[in-house]
Order: sequence, then structure tokens, then C-alpha cells
Amino acid sequence: MIEFVVFVAIFAVTAIFMVSILTTVTRTQLRQSSVNEVNGQIAFVSNTIQRLVRESSLIANNDGVASTTLVLRRSSSALDTTKIFVDSGMTAIYLQEIDQNGVTSTTVPLTSDKVKVTNFSATKYQTPGGAAIAQVDFTLDYNTVNPAARISRSWRGAITRVSAATFDSGLIPTSDGTLNLGSAVTKWNNGYFSNDVSIKNGNLIVGTPLVIPLPTTVRVFSAGDVGFATSTRGIILWTPDGTKCFRIGVSNTGALTTTTLIGPACPQ
Repeated sequence: MIEFVVFVAIFAVTAIFMVSILTTVTRTQLRQSSVNEVNGQIAFVSNTIQRLVRESSLIANNDGVASTTLVLRRSSSALDTTKIFVDSGMTAIYLQEIDQNGVTSTTVPLTSDKVKVTNFSATKYQTPGGAAIAQVDFTLDYNTVNPAARISRSWRGAITRVSAATFDSGLIPTSDGTLNLGSAVTKWNNGYFSNDVSIKNGNLIVGTPLVIPLPTTVRVFSAGDVGFATSTRGIILWTPDGTKCFRIGVSNTGALTTTTLIGPACPQ
């Protein structure tokens, strides 16, 4: 009887010990599986975002404004607008590619239902005279109700778009008459065109007019002529001593005329 009691006691202690080891191993495996899943999806999303930003021609987000959507313009007309965003329900991070004609391609999730998105933020920072930077922050949680398997990981990165913008199709703004090419402080240098050039408000047209009706001031034709759409305009020249300037025009009989100009009417 004593031997039986001792055997039962030893067996119970051993069983408790083995169950404890099994529980610990199972919990460790479950947690490690959660960690691997979250880390793998974070690596995939971060690598995809970094690749797309570096291959992009333009980061189209507003400077310094955090957004749940990262908008990229790309050189391929089939993928001209690429968006990386999180949906309103924070169920997944998505990749959307839109062609130049606005026909949306298939939107694909970058994360699976094994994780939940608890944060996604993209902010563009434009360095004056330098490259644009996209700062991206996102957090993924393992999608489980088991407290032992709950894992949360965050990723933060500042990605520089270092290449110059290249396009294989027309460069079209997102809205009409609101965006500028350069500024009064930071100007573009040279411009090279192989065909028509037009400035909408009537300052200059080179080649075939792109605006109808034609502008009311100067037109430079591709054949080599300079034309004016009104008789009140002409070529303005300064005198050699720089004290005054004259507008050269023509009379109804074809004779050259000169008109004295003063103040801001003279070119500076």
C-alpha cells in the first residue's frame, strides 16, 4: 500500500511537471508563430512601400500633412497614380494602381486577415532644392482573441525618392489652373520642347495655337514669324542711352511708327 501511494505521488508530480513543460512549449510556439506572422507581413509591406517610393516620379501628398493614403506618380502611364492606403475599417493595407485615363486596376491587399492594422500614416517632406522624403508609420497586430498570442509590431521609415522625374506620357495636373511649375524663388533652368508651346493667358504661343480663341498679345509662329493679335502691341526697344523706350508699330499704309513709352510700360 505504501509503495502504491509513493508510486501515485511520483506519477502525479511527474505528470504535473510534464504538463507544465507542454504548456510552456505550446505557449512559446504559439507566440513565436504570431511574431513570425506579424514580422513577415511588416517586412513585405515596408519593402513594397520603399520600392515604390524609390521608383516613383513624384510623391503627390501635400507637404507636411499626415494622411492615411500615400500617393505616388509613376513613369508608366499604366501605373501613373499609385496609392498605398488603409481602408476606413482598418482591416488591411491596400495597393491601388490607376492608369492615366483614370481606369482603376485591381486593388490588392498587402496584408492578410491574420493581422489587424491599428495605425497607418504617410507624410511627405520636401527638402528645398533636394529630394522629397516620404515618412511612413504603421502598426500591425496579430489577429487573435488569445491573450498569449497577442503581438503588436510597429514600423517607421523615412524613404527618399532620389531619382529625377521621368514620364512616358503627358504630365497632367490633378486640377485645372491651380498648380505651378516652379516658383518666383525656385525657378526651373532650361526648357526643351520638340513641338508646340502655349501659355494660356495670351503671352506666348509657338507653333500651332493650342488655345481657342487665340490670345490677345504676342504669338511666335513655328515658321519663324512673330505676330500680334492687336494693333496696340508691337516690339519695344530701349534707346542706346537707356533713358527711354519706344514701341515700334505700323500704320494703315504699312509705314513704321514709333510710340514713346514711360514707366512700367518699358521692359525691365
